[in-house]
Amino acid sequence: MSIQGNSDAKSLTFTSMSIMEFILPVVWFIGLFWSISKLDFFKSGPFSSQSLQLAFVIRIAMGFLLFLIYSLHYPVRQDADTFKYFDDSKYMYEAFWTNPLDYFKMLFGVDCHSEHFNSHYFNNMSNWVRSYDNGLFNDNRLVIRVNAFLRLFSFGNYHVHSIILSYLAFMGSFALAKVFFEVSKSKSLSYIAVFLVPSVVFWSSGILKEAILLSAMGFFVYHFYQLFGENRRYRNYVMVFFMSCILIVMKLYVFIALIPAIFIWFTVKKWKRSWWIYIGMYTLFLAIGTLIGELNPRLDFVNLIVDKQRQFINLSNFYDVNSGFHLEALSYNLWSVVKASPEGLFNVLTKPWASEVNSILFVPAFLENIIFIALLIIALVYRKALDVNDWDFVAFCLSFCIILFVVIGLTTPITGAIVRYKIPAIPFLFMAVFMFMDHSKLPKTLLENKLARWINTFL
Repeated sequence: MSIQGNSDAKSLTFTSMSIMEFILPVVWFIGLFWSISKLDFFKSGPFSSQSLQLAFVIRIAMGFLLFLIYSLHYPVRQDADTFKYFDDSKYMYEAFWTNPLDYFKMLFGVDCHSEHFNSHYFNNMSNWVRSYDNGLFNDNRLVIRVNAFLRLFSFGNYHVHSIILSYLAFMGSFALAKVFFEVSKSKSLSYIAVFLVPSVVFWSSGILKEAILLSAMGFFVYHFYQLFGENRRYRNYVMVFFMSCILIVMKLYVFIALIPAIFIWFTVKKWKRSWWIYIGMYTLFLAIGTLIGELNPRLDFVNLIVDKQRQFINLSNFYDVNSGFHLEALSYNLWSVVKASPEGLFNVLTKPWASEVNSILFVPAFLENIIFIALLIIALVYRKALDVNDWDFVAFCLSFCIILFVVIGLTTPITGAIVRYKIPAIPFLFMAVFMFMDHSKLPKTLLENKLARWINTFL
């Protein structure tokens, strides 16, 4: 074959591959977009198919925006969160073709802790072993495994992974929105809290840990809420257990913040409402946590918080991050943690401050803080008297937010990390504020114009 013939063949192959790189994500997007109007899971909710499809499109757009930002601002690919787990999964996936037994052992974490797996697979990965290790769960490995599984269907196409993970996060968000609607009876407020908060949508789209985290959390809350009613089913228990396992591995501190809040909500809703119940239950959980720490010092929650803070401070100093700030070092005692908690809570509630907005990634979070403060003022001006069921739900939301924010605030001296870490609680925070508003007292121009009527019809 002539040189010209070889060149034409290579050009044709490259063109075909480029076309497939574009077509494959489009096919996946169309299929998942279509499923929203067809699956009973989505039809069982209060929202129209069109409004859910819009929310899904927004997530996909945010996932692509995430890809562009990380592509442009991270010259070292292995330092970019959205690429590093995807790239590492390639080594695990290749075993599917060369040694399928190795692939499935690594995928399920069974009998893969040997030199054979280290030398052939894990040592080639940049993130299988974390730069710090607290001796608990390594969430990097779960994300790598998920991406290694998705490669069976994506043919190594990054955007297919981004679309599928965004869809999973969208499904979890929809499950959470169903709970919000059943409690508040407001489609618009539930939709806004779950689907339209920019930082939540942005950081839970694409190939990031938060996509898996929000998916698991949404399904956990939804199926746990089903246990409140009379129509609970066996699958509700199975899903609560399965999603608990994912949450524990992904972000243990999110699970720890969620468990007492949701169990207390379940307790007061099923049996008795009393401030003594709240105080007693939280005291019980604190006692259980202390007892676990006494039995196994490695699981002592004070030690875990202090160690996590020191790791973060060292990380901030080592990389000289541009959004780092001073955080008073904690001591290994409960009083040190209690004393620092108000400042930690304040930091997470209010950051990023105006003086810290030195990146486009901080702008949505900064604007959200302003919007939240405005909504809080509106809720105080146009407040309503909550019934006992509403109070139970608001107490659950605020309990989860406060516990999570305190843990984040105590351990995290980096504003950029705070912005990401707090997003699991943001929908609950907005929903709690919405519950305080008496919408009948709002100016009629906000409620009875053409746009408001169209939105209610569209949702």
